[in-house]
Amino acid sequence: MGLRLRDRIYPGKIQLSSDSQPLWVHCASVGEFNTFKPILRELRRRYPVVLTYFSPRAEEFLSSGSTLYDALYPLPLDLPPLIRRFESIVRPRAIIIVERELWPSLLMSTRSKKILVNAYAKESFLERLLVRKYSLILARSEEDRELFEREGAKRVVVCGNLKLVQEGSPEKIELGIGEECRLLVGGSTREGEEELLLRLFAELRSSFPLKLVLAPRHVERAEEVHRLAQSMGFKTSRWSSPDPKWEVLIVDTLGKLRSFYELADVTFVGGTFSSVGGHNLIEPAYLGKPVVFGPRTHKVKDMEELLLKEGYGFRAENYGELKRIVEKLLREGFRPARDLKSHSVEVKRCYLENLLAEL
Repeated sequence: MGLRLRDRIYPGKIQLSSDSQPLWVHCASVGEFNTFKPILRELRRRYPVVLTYFSPRAEEFLSSGSTLYDALYPLPLDLPPLIRRFESIVRPRAIIIVERELWPSLLMSTRSKKILVNAYAKESFLERLLVRKYSLILARSEEDRELFEREGAKRVVVCGNLKLVQEGSPEKIELGIGEECRLLVGGSTREGEEELLLRLFAELRSSFPLKLVLAPRHVERAEEVHRLAQSMGFKTSRWSSPDPKWEVLIVDTLGKLRSFYELADVTFVGGTFSSVGGHNLIEPAYLGKPVVFGPRTHKVKDMEELLLKEGYGFRAENYGELKRIVEKLLREGFRPARDLKSHSVEVKRCYLENLLAEL
């Protein structure tokens, strides 16, 4: 996708499904959109929504979520005349910005009420300059609140990390492995990680009645992973045509990972022993499962910090630590301090109540 410079300079007329004042919601890219989606769904029931984004790569994905907004545009170039023109066309009730977008013209040249959600503070010069432009900041933690208030923020409310709020329930599936059997699920795995987990499985199954599920990040790799497991001597099956005597099951269909996570005793999230930098660590934790991951988490640092703080996350620096952690979890079980699913309900309620009150 291109930069769409014409729309960033001159958006033209915006068609809305209602005469009500819309909300202008800005998400930098796909991650911010997915984070805000549960709240956006609720807001759209009350107000029209004009959604803007910054990343050119986000357009195609966001276009598929059209039930959650009335109009989709790239963020105008951050120049006062262009930002003010866009605001005059939209005439928003408020501008809601997700996570961390510090565009000077967007914040200083607009007259509409501005709200920052799922906010975290970094104490940068630009942040100190712009944070006072928000009428309300809904922050992730007390530490963030203290920093924002030190920078002069008008009103900060701590609601927690919005990434905890997940939508829907996983489809129920049956594996037929018996109650005495333990299940290790490797989700969103990348090349090299499946071999690591297969080696781990080979070493641990003499100590536990154990089965392994591998769900490669890209489903087209399922045949490759299937052959690898077979070459290591395991009775291997695919989810699309399961063999009841399987030891290793390869997930070769889309949309099933959460269902397998729900049945797991221990989960491993991939992309964390590879250069990718990690995938969704929250998903299995939301279902009450311990989440083991490798040392390469630069793309999911906020999720890692959250899970480590809540006691759901277990970081393994190398294979030796991976084996020790998984073995201990299988042997001793997992007793988290609190239920993240229940906590996520509180988080969602906090965001909605404060947003609706401000609007």
